Amino acid sequence: MKDMKEKISVIVPVYNVEPYIAGGIEAIRSQTYPNLEIILVDDGSTDSSGRICDEYAGKDERIRVFHIANSGQSHARNVGLEMATGELIGFIDGDDAPCPQMYERLYRLLETYDAGIAECNFVGRNSPPPDELEENAVFVLGGREALYKQLDMKNRSRFPSTSVWSKLFRREIIETLRFPDGRIHEEYAYLCEALYGCRTYVYVNEILYKRTIRSDSTTKEKFSLRTLDKLEVHRERNRFLEKTGDWELLELSRAQEYNLMIHFYNLACENGMKEQAELLYKELHRDKKEIFRSRLPKKKKLIFVIFCMNSRIYGRMRKLKK
Repeated sequence: MKDMKEKISVIVPVYNVEPYIAGGIEAIRSQTYPNLEIILVDDGSTDSSGRICDEYAGKDERIRVFHIANSGQSHARNVGLEMATGELIGFIDGDDAPCPQMYERLYRLLETYDAGIAECNFVGRNSPPPDELEENAVFVLGGREALYKQLDMKNRSRFPSTSVWSKLFRREIIETLRFPDGRIHEEYAYLCEALYGCRTYVYVNEILYKRTIRSDSTTKEKFSLRTLDKLEVHRERNRFLEKTGDWELLELSRAQEYNLMIHFYNLACENGMKEQAELLYKELHRDKKEIFRSRLPKKKKLIFVIFCMNSRIYGRMRKLKK
């Protein structure tokens, strides 16, 4: 062990999280891993979040605050990455809180297994975990193997998650990576590149992160044109995999894209967004041969067959299902 001498840069995008940010900062300051650099990026907050960040910077020399014009979480994270000086990188959302031993535990996993990315379990899921795992069990995978597991729709598992805040990265793994600027759901493309470039990934089934479920969060917001960013991020992930020439992973990623297109078509119809629904409908029909040949699970392909044969019957089936 290197006795925790390596610095961890913890990047926190902050935007209008006044009720939560003090608790989150305290949780980071209280980590049992002492060698931290805490980077708070105030993304143009209109409440007192920025002032609270400045107050904490006056109390703790490990804290650095950057105030920027509102540009979105992905840009704020990129600003943090530019400013980070640590050998290791962690991300915390401004309304969440890590458990006291989170970074020490993840660091020791990185060291023990000579890994590039370590991840923990968390509390605050939108739905129950999709699998049963022994508490505190540790799983070690190759980076590509972990990415395959994440992309394969037949595999229902709690890890690897599609979030960056449950992970600790070695800097060399993500040195040149940046989040899709201005996008939401930006983690999908980012984690694809990070896992693909990582030799070893390790996961511990131990709850070390407390996620806050908010009705006004990005993952909870009502369907809108902005939500479609998720589709573009999926396509950015596809473009990366095309460049690698790893066609097996690309097929899995495209299957997720097709599934998301169908899902967004349904949401566009339900929300009266006729123009967007029509565009997605045309795309789905244009790509139907590829979709039929894709790695979509059989059940989803059957539903798509009905969609292609008669969209009205498909719509009625959806209403009956609800």
